[in-house]
Parts: sequence; C-alpha cells; structure tokens
Amino acid sequence: MDKQTTLTIRLNKDVKKAAIKVAADMGLDIDTVINLFLAELVRTNQLPFNPTGPDFPAIWHDDPREIADFNQSIGLADDGKNYGHELSD
Repeated sequence: MDKQTTLTIRLNKDVKKAAIKVAADMGLDIDTVINLFLAELVRTNQLPFNPTGPDFPAIWHDDPREIADFNQSIGLADDGKNYGHELSD
C-alpha cells in the first residue's frame, strides 16, 4: 500500500512560479520534483546540490560552531553538534 502524507511549505511566489515552469519543461510536476529531491536527500543523507550565493555562506562542511551560528542567524535552535547526524538516534 502506498503511504502518502501532505507537506505544506511557504515559499516565494516567484520562485514557485519559476520552479513549476522549469519542472514542466522537464515533463514533471512540482510534486514529483519535491518527491525526487526528498528521496535523494534521504538516500544520500545530504543535499543533492551545494548551496551557493549570498544567502548561503560556505559553511556546509565546516566547523559545527559556524554551522550553529548560521542556524541561529536564521532562527533555528541548533548547537551544530548534530550536523550530518540529524536522522540518527
């Protein structure tokens, strides 16, 4: 049996519109793209791309303290010690 759930996210309207167009140009709908992204995230336990640009400092493989500082700067309560181990108990 196929287990399904609903994910509700908030995002920029322009980003959503552009993403839907890019997905459609590939013959996909946005639900499929998000499912592919999440499946790859789970399969590899990492993002399927390297974040870049002014909103994403190059800390993704750095000191946990720097990661924690970044997380706190965007409102996440994270001490950085669990970076890369989010799914482990």
